[in-house]
Amino acid sequence: MKAILDLYLDSNNKFEFYKHLKDSLNLPEEKSKAFYYELTEFLKSANSFSTTSHLDTSSIRLIKNTDFSETYCFGNSIITVYYDSLAIKNLIHPLFAHTNVAQDHLTSALFAIFKKDDALYLFKNGNYIGHYAKTDYHLLQGQFALQLINTLYDKNESDWIATFHASTVTNGNEAIMIIGDSGNGKSTLSAVLMAHGYDVLADDFTPLLAEDRKLYRFPSGISVKKGAFNVLRPFFVDFDQFPLYASTSKKVNIKYIPPIKSFGQGISHVPCQKIVYVKYDPTVASTLQQVNTEKILETLIPESWLSPLASNAELFLEWIKELKCFELNYSDNTIAVSQFKRLFHS
Repeated sequence: MKAILDLYLDSNNKFEFYKHLKDSLNLPEEKSKAFYYELTEFLKSANSFSTTSHLDTSSIRLIKNTDFSETYCFGNSIITVYYDSLAIKNLIHPLFAHTNVAQDHLTSALFAIFKKDDALYLFKNGNYIGHYAKTDYHLLQGQFALQLINTLYDKNESDWIATFHASTVTNGNEAIMIIGDSGNGKSTLSAVLMAHGYDVLADDFTPLLAEDRKLYRFPSGISVKKGAFNVLRPFFVDFDQFPLYASTSKKVNIKYIPPIKSFGQGISHVPCQKIVYVKYDPTVASTLQQVNTEKILETLIPESWLSPLASNAELFLEWIKELKCFELNYSDNTIAVSQFKRLFHS
């Protein structure tokens, strides 16, 4: 993609651009025209910032440094993200590195993320989405994730009831959402369950659609911290080949395990009527017990995004009423897997 962009910027007109692509890359004119249109529209829109961004547009430089841009394939959707720096790239890219493709695809959506002063700015197809304090980078990550599912499912923000800070596994017929405090092992357990044949629908970001009140697939890798590496290594033969990243929130190394089913390959959405609060504790006997909804909501709500629309709030309350809630304290992965097998068959 960098080579094509350089040829675009060096060409005096579209015909010269077509000739450059034919001579250097042997591309047919039809594909050259598509690239020309796509780049023209993107560069045009990227320079047309919304006044709602409160930016001095004359001081904003167009992101031309494609050394930090990446393209991702999610089923039939191709997404390109222009990152302003390596540090900004590391906020988003590791989650989706397993979907990386060569940058010569026609894209479904173009994102740009850059820093100005002490704020991080997010644009989609040249339209201003929002800006966030550099220290609140998790808000940028959450908004990018929301904009991504809007693109993948052709939805708007108002279509979603919520996005939960939760992992979700499915047997193809129903889903079980896994929640827990940070460090309690929900992502590690998700990876173990995947190694035992269950499909991880989402890790850490689970969207709930208003239209059907079902949970939808989110195509990130499963994030696991260094403390779980030895536990998970026996389950994944290529575990040591997964890239190592430094966590943005904690001073700890993490890896992202690719989901067993890619976006577009596995089922996209399933109903969910069970939530399990998990807590790993090597000193206790493993137990599973049903708990009241209020206990689950104490963990589920604070770190999740809930739609402000009254109609969606009503749907959320209706959905909650149908849930069965459990608490799993476990010290042994084998027992935890057997408990989930039981829940799926109950």
